[in-house]
This record gives sequence, C-alpha cells and structure tokens, in this order.
Amino acid sequence: MEQDQGQGIWIIIIFASILFLIVFVYAFKFLEYVFAQYFYKPFYVHFYPFPKRIDEEQRNIIHQNFSFYRRLSSKRKKYFEHRVAVFIKNYHFKGNGGLVVTDEMKLLIASTSVKLTFGMRSFIYSVFDKIILYPDIYYSEKNDVYHKGEFNPKYKALVFSWKHFKEGLDISNDNLNLGLHEFSHTLHFECMKTSSVSNDIYVENYQKLLSTIKDSDYKEQLRNSNYFREYAFTNQLEFMAVILENFFETPDQFKNDFPELFLSVKRMINYSEA
Repeated sequence: MEQDQGQGIWIIIIFASILFLIVFVYAFKFLEYVFAQYFYKPFYVHFYPFPKRIDEEQRNIIHQNFSFYRRLSSKRKKYFEHRVAVFIKNYHFKGNGGLVVTDEMKLLIASTSVKLTFGMRSFIYSVFDKIILYPDIYYSEKNDVYHKGEFNPKYKALVFSWKHFKEGLDISNDNLNLGLHEFSHTLHFECMKTSSVSNDIYVENYQKLLSTIKDSDYKEQLRNSNYFREYAFTNQLEFMAVILENFFETPDQFKNDFPELFLSVKRMINYSEA
C-alpha cells in the first residue's frame, strides 16, 4: 500500500514537472516575443554549454582576415570561434575545376557567414547543405551563364569562385564582397522559410525596410547617390544583398548618408559592433 502511494506521488511529481516545463517554455517564448517587438533582439543570442574550440593556427587565420573578429572581446571571440567550428562541421565543402579545398578556405567561408549572423541566435542554415568552390568564374546550368557565385536552393548548394571570394576579403572597403553577398541570399531564404525569434525579427524589419524604399523619391535618392551599385536595383533580393555588403564594408558612410536605412539593417540582424 505504501509502495503504491509512493509510486503515485512520483507520478504526480513527474506530471507536475512536465506541466511546469511546458508552461515555462511557452511563457518564455511569449515574453521573448514581446521583448523582441520593443527592443528588436532576443533575450539572449549566445549560450553554449559545451563550446567548440579551434586551434591557434586557425585563430590566427581568422584574426588576420577579419577586423570584425579583432574588435570582439575575449569572451565574444570564443563565441565566434564556436560558431565557426560548428559551421564547418555542418556543411560539405567540395572543390570543382581542380580546386583542392583547404582548411583555410573553410575557415574564411565560415567566418564570413558567422560575421553576418553574429547578432542572431540562429546561425546554421537549412536551405543549403553543401558549399562548392571553383578556382575562378564557372558556367552555371541554373541560368546558362558564367557566375562568380550563386545560391541554388533547388540543389541546396552555395557556390563560389574562390578567386572572387578571396578578393572580397582582401579589399575590405569597396562594397564588393562575394561571400557576404551570397550568404545574404541564404540568410534571406532561411528567415523567410523558418520561424525563430531572430528570423522573425529579420522578416519584420525587412518588411519595414521595403515600405521605406517603396517611396519613389527615396528610391531615386538611393540610386542617384551612387553609393549603392546599380545591381542593387535589379530586384528586392539583390537590393538586400548589396546593402548588406555596404553595411559591413563602409558602415560609417552608410550611417551618415542613409541613417534610417542603416538602422533598419542593423535591427534586422541585431548588429551590435557597428
């Protein structure tokens, strides 16, 4: 009898614990949603109970190539390194046209993506599972033209000309960064496809941004400034990719010339290093 009572108590405790956990999760999501509506960011971005680490040589490669990383505090550098390690493990890297993919290539590609999404809780994409590298421009069967890079959602592939990807890193203030451009496309597709607090913040602020640029006078002002290259006005997707290139490459000029647009982009990706 006492044994049955003891089992009954344990069942009640377990049931109550599960119920409490469910209520807590839903309450947390609701409160975070309200918080995000007012402050344009989630309750937290970085939480890694078992952080991945990279070695000193890998750390030096990132340090040499990314001023963004160099500006981070020691703690946030560890967050960055964790994300780089996780990114590399999550995707298949393939070299075409005789190109051999090196660890350095993987590090530079991963770091470019991590820089773009560092203010977002979600940083792994489901819209692609492979990264294909060519030595130079390549012929794309997607639209029968030669490309420097592309995101192909049908084949879940992100493709780069390594020559042009590296040029985008080596020249950091010309508003041309192939890696950022293509990752901006994947980020956009990911946020539109998958709901999460960071993705929802992106989508909401993207819609606000579109409302801003629908004003014909403002759009003409953007175009006539010659700050954004003409390719930005091809369509909405290319506009987003180009302005994110400018956002990272020449933030001071962007903020000075178009403060409202700059703020919208900053909120979209919860960027705190600008």
